[in-house]
Amino acid sequence: MESNLPRPISAANSPFAAFTFDVRFPFIINQLKASNPLSSSQQTALDNLLKEIAEGVVPSEGTVFYTEDQAYWKTFLAEHAGKRYTEVPFYEAEAYIYYRIIQIVDYKNSGLDPFYNLKANSLKHHLHFASAMASQYIQQPPVFTASYFTSLIHAALWGNSADLSQLETNDVLVDPALRNNLVIDDSAALYELITSAPAREVNFIADNAGLELLSDFFLIDYLLTTGQVSRVNLHLKAYPTFVSDATIPDVVGHLEILRGSQSEPLAYLVDGLENHLDSGKLQLLSHPFWNSPCHFTKLPPVITRGFSNNSVLIFKGDANYRRLFEDREWPYTTPVEQLLGYLNHPCFSIRTLKSEIVLGLSEHKLSRMFEADQNWLTNGKYGLIMGNL
Repeated sequence: MESNLPRPISAANSPFAAFTFDVRFPFIINQLKASNPLSSSQQTALDNLLKEIAEGVVPSEGTVFYTEDQAYWKTFLAEHAGKRYTEVPFYEAEAYIYYRIIQIVDYKNSGLDPFYNLKANSLKHHLHFASAMASQYIQQPPVFTASYFTSLIHAALWGNSADLSQLETNDVLVDPALRNNLVIDDSAALYELITSAPAREVNFIADNAGLELLSDFFLIDYLLTTGQVSRVNLHLKAYPTFVSDATIPDVVGHLEILRGSQSEPLAYLVDGLENHLDSGKLQLLSHPFWNSPCHFTKLPPVITRGFSNNSVLIFKGDANYRRLFEDREWPYTTPVEQLLGYLNHPCFSIRTLKSEIVLGLSEHKLSRMFEADQNWLTNGKYGLIMGNL
């Protein structure tokens, strides 16, 4: 990106970031303390982390990082050790706090995902909805059509909403009324791109587990079952983070939950996904970079070498959107084309808006949004499907 950049979003300039430090992190950490079998020393370490976030500074020692992750945290420590958390760029501070949580529970050795029950339960509590969605899905002929593809894209978008009931209370695949809540809708361009060349490959950078991952399953299976794409590489977090972000164990666990639901339509979906996994058409990939404080302008070659020449990149969710643009205070009308050239591939972002960053809007659209809803940037009621070809 260019050198004359807007300042990073932080708690100093973002009410939402300040709210996260003051309210959301205490709630999240106390919630995971109450719902996991932690030792007294782990409980104390989490209490100390909360106090450090509120009153202390980022410590300078690098011993909290697993060896394979240290390269991604060197710059973070060099730039931010000794600073108050509210002075650190918001995304980087969040990533670091979640990493500290994983270090405290020693995830790599204990295997304890402190957020697993929250993720699994968000699927288990909606199995009736999942079965209804699968019932509609299996009635579709295995032919790639614009209308059905768009329905699945919209389901994947609203599955990203923080308010899971928003998806449940609307039509299983798409409520046309929700399209009015899209500030950008490039779904037609994504359809045209995928159909413009045979055997395209999709690199799908996942966001949340639960209902969002379920909606992603339908989209991925549809792309592969219709033969419209040759392979989907599903990129997942190496460690649990941001409460609900999906990992490879989450994918495996969600398939087991769906299989165990005794729903024939869901069993059909699981059979298809497992066949894609067995054939290699669906790859589950993870890398510590995805858990790092680094933005996507720093994507390492070990990941980008896996993007074939005919790849389409699909980034799900709010945090991935923030990382595409280095989570800076871009004017909302900033064109995205020149800012995403570093990816060297066509890319699409699919997200509901839950943070104070959005680019590519017209002045007219912007004024209309603020007139309609002063909290449209952060309340999860609005979304976008934004492409850059």
